[in-house]
Amino acid sequence: MTEETKEQPHYIGHRQRLREKLLKNGSESLADYELIELLLSIAIPRRDVKPLAKELLQHFKTFGGVITANQNDLKEIKGIGDTVIATLKIIEASQIKTLKDKIENTSVISNWTELINYCKLNIGSKDTEEFHILYLNTKCHLIKDETHSTGTINSSSVYPREILKEVLQVGATSIIIVHNHPTGDTTPSKADIQITRKIKETLQTIDVNLHDHLIVSKGNYISFKMLGLL
Repeated sequence: MTEETKEQPHYIGHRQRLREKLLKNGSESLADYELIELLLSIAIPRRDVKPLAKELLQHFKTFGGVITANQNDLKEIKGIGDTVIATLKIIEASQIKTLKDKIENTSVISNWTELINYCKLNIGSKDTEEFHILYLNTKCHLIKDETHSTGTINSSSVYPREILKEVLQVGATSIIIVHNHPTGDTTPSKADIQITRKIKETLQTIDVNLHDHLIVSKGNYISFKMLGLL
């Protein structure tokens, strides 16, 4: 045994075993904190990050909670800097892109679960409201996800005529409205209902269908169609 091997930090071998286990048996073979530990090891290669991984999981409850956590909330954890946050956000962005690819190439109506997961991951955990329009083609594939407005959603921040203009420009035959409620309560407000009706009426002038209006949070969603509001 060489002197270099003797001085090798204990976490190096542990980290290598985790990587081998992941590659051989898949992600299900690792505990959530072990997956987080491997991610942290990319950003902090010269430190035992197991305690930090466990602290993050304890604070944010789930693997998904860690990945989608607000940047300011992450910074409150000692040992978390910009490099770690960037690493976590790369994973979050990769998940969003993967889900978006799926709904761009298949019917969102037939793959409703993927659509909901995409919407929740994309804007469900954001601190401010975002009002999105999903433009669909004749096969109900996603053409474009447009951020129509941000901030408190009301009649002065939503422009049905602009939506109509974009529908014609991208050649959409139907749309789905999606917005988030940062409070976590996905109950539609009076303004939500009024805006939905206004957009639906505007779209009817060119025979374009409003499939649904979804309100999402980090862990929940509602559908206007399921509630009988469309």
